[in-house]
Amino acid sequence: MSRLVILTLGLAVCFFYLPIVVLGIFSFNAASTMAFPLSGFTLSWYADLFGNEAFLGGFVTSFLIAQPVGLLGALIGLMAALAVTSPRMRLRAAFAILVLVPFLVPKTVLSIAQAMLMSWVGLGRGATALILAQTLVVIPFTTTILAAVMVRLDPRLEEAARDLGATPWQSFRRVLLPQLSVALSAAYSIGVILSLADLTISMFLAGRTQPLSLIVASEFRRELKPDLNAMQVAVLVLTALIVALTEINRRRRLRGRLAHVRDDL
Repeated sequence: MSRLVILTLGLAVCFFYLPIVVLGIFSFNAASTMAFPLSGFTLSWYADLFGNEAFLGGFVTSFLIAQPVGLLGALIGLMAALAVTSPRMRLRAAFAILVLVPFLVPKTVLSIAQAMLMSWVGLGRGATALILAQTLVVIPFTTTILAAVMVRLDPRLEEAARDLGATPWQSFRRVLLPQLSVALSAAYSIGVILSLADLTISMFLAGRTQPLSLIVASEFRRELKPDLNAMQVAVLVLTALIVALTEINRRRRLRGRLAHVRDDL
């Protein structure tokens, strides 16, 4: 690997992760001003954070909204991936482009359009509208994850199940779905993470619902307080925990499959 590549990689890592490191450092700084040199080590900002009813309420709200977003995103993404990877479907390329449109359209434009649509159908701003809107944004990601796995699966397994008398539903449930369990878990996790990180859609569609992202943005506009650093570190830890649990689940299932193959041999 050339020095230029190493230097470029190092700069990219610093650009993406150095602000997070600085954020974590100042969340333990005893001073209320965020400046070097540090004044000492403290956990008081975390104590204030977990005693903040607004933060706890926003966190619970965001978590409850993220669950149906993850589930709906994985379910609809599964159906879209089945259509995209099906050799019998016509205009697959056009359908794939249609699925990716929410990712390509700027979020502000998409949020305004969604707010207008929700108003037109009589669905006011709130948790339900927010779940539906965030699910639409999540679908391109979940579809991509599941389709990437499906194209690598051996279609002869389903054909063999059909030859042995299985119905289409039985072959899907007993042959295809078990092979997609890890991908479905990853799609669900991506949906939850994207929902927790969303701000733009929440600004237009949350209404009286107050997810954590809106609370953080509101506090940030008023005053840059040290407990905001602790809040962001807590959210980052939660996100890392979701990713770690997904990876642990993936490796556990992979070990189970390898053990099953060894037993068959």
